[in-house]
Amino acid sequence: MWLILSKMEDDVNTDAPSSIPSKTLLGCFLDVADRYPERIAVKDGETSTTYHVLKARVLSIASALRNQGVEPGHRVAVELTPSADLIAALLAVQYAGAAYVPLDKKAPLERNRLIVDDAKPVLTISDSDISSLYYIDHVSIQTLTSAAASTNLGDHSRLDNTAYIIYTSGTTGKPKGVPITHSNLAALFCVTDSLFHFSHQDATLLYHSYAFDFSVWEIWSVLGYGGKLVIPDEAIKIVPHALAELIKEENITLLNQTPTAFSVNAEKLCQFQPEELSLRCIIFGGERLNFQTLKLWSKHFGLRSPILVNMYGITETTVHASWHIVNEADLMNPESNIGWVLPHFHYMIRPLGNELSIESGGELLLSGPQVTNGYLNTENDNGNKFIWLETEGVSQRYYCSGDVVKHTPKGELIYLGRCDEQVKINGFRIETGEIESVLAQLEDIDDISVLAAKTDIHGHHLIGFFTSSSAQDEEEIKEKLKSQARLALPIYMRPLRYRRIDVMPKTVNGKIDKKLILHSME
Repeated sequence: MWLILSKMEDDVNTDAPSSIPSKTLLGCFLDVADRYPERIAVKDGETSTTYHVLKARVLSIASALRNQGVEPGHRVAVELTPSADLIAALLAVQYAGAAYVPLDKKAPLERNRLIVDDAKPVLTISDSDISSLYYIDHVSIQTLTSAAASTNLGDHSRLDNTAYIIYTSGTTGKPKGVPITHSNLAALFCVTDSLFHFSHQDATLLYHSYAFDFSVWEIWSVLGYGGKLVIPDEAIKIVPHALAELIKEENITLLNQTPTAFSVNAEKLCQFQPEELSLRCIIFGGERLNFQTLKLWSKHFGLRSPILVNMYGITETTVHASWHIVNEADLMNPESNIGWVLPHFHYMIRPLGNELSIESGGELLLSGPQVTNGYLNTENDNGNKFIWLETEGVSQRYYCSGDVVKHTPKGELIYLGRCDEQVKINGFRIETGEIESVLAQLEDIDDISVLAAKTDIHGHHLIGFFTSSSAQDEEEIKEKLKSQARLALPIYMRPLRYRRIDVMPKTVNGKIDKKLILHSME
């Protein structure tokens, strides 16, 4: 049984923008570079790079790459420290007609080697001329930027070419490559431009690793429109008050954060008066948002200036697939509303068990112009994750997200968690995200993560790991959590134990690292 809960959004919105892009975002960058040559494109520490200079650097690097044997359709690995040169390198790879494969310098070497082995790039761009750690040809960014630009090269990016390949965690432990085309990427901004009204007056941070697809959104939301991309030093990113000062001084208008990161940074931003900041929009993504954590922010800034937008997305659907503007009612609701799918997406909800209702929810399936053509070199996974279904006489290709959602009477989507985060305790199938939503309503709780564990003494059971800035005794907070669970959850969904931790560990992408939490118990 399948429950079809939405038509394509443009079927009900006659003003929906076209999802058929006419040019690549790189083409848009080249246009705005000519339109705003003296505007700052990238601010890197004390160094400002104008659009004119950045474009010239892109052309120089692209020419050098072609001289190194890079051809349209090739893949080029990029392992650089975040800087204006990194941005120039990413764009130059695309200008040469190739796709970039990001390698996070902070990621384990073995993971990066697995990526290189799978993607088989023809070249690696690195920070130095030292011998490559990946046993393939490499070239330093200094060598590339010193090359003279060819006037005959031309922009070789095409809508149907792969723009980048970002690797996600695979269920087997081996990362899976997700090729995203220029068309996928352009479709994202075709529909979101009318929602966010990007312009040359915008400024945003490159806050996230360029190996995380949130960075793609950060880069193109400004460089495709003539705005400014600010690259914070790593030392600033990890100090909330320093980051807040940077956001103020650089007049950041668009701030992209995972909920975990924002829970750390929001307090220092609240030390400013609203008129001291240029923020017009804060965009959440990457993980489930608990709206109760926004109460402090709402008291200080309200919810209108800046607006807060909760966006849901997956690498396989090109960064973002839905959006929801946070309102006052959300702050009192334990559920995580991810709103409406973006225009031109079609979705279905697949049952997890034998029955499906609006209340119980199921797995979200997505179809549309932002969906990737499939994983790189993993035909078996493609068959499991991408399926063809016929609805209303039309056959469409869907991506099976692995995310559990339910449908509200108004037609919005509520995010419940991951299919693979469901656990069975004493025969009951449990969604840990639902438990976290209930427990996070306590004012003493800053963040909470509920995990399943097994011990000889307790057998299979649930543990609630929490952080708290409250001065209350740990045992008192634990008793409050137990009381909250008794009031709102059935017995089988109540954690057996609670444990206070100093910091909720995060992955390099800013998400809660549940594996590390469990490892801390050993």
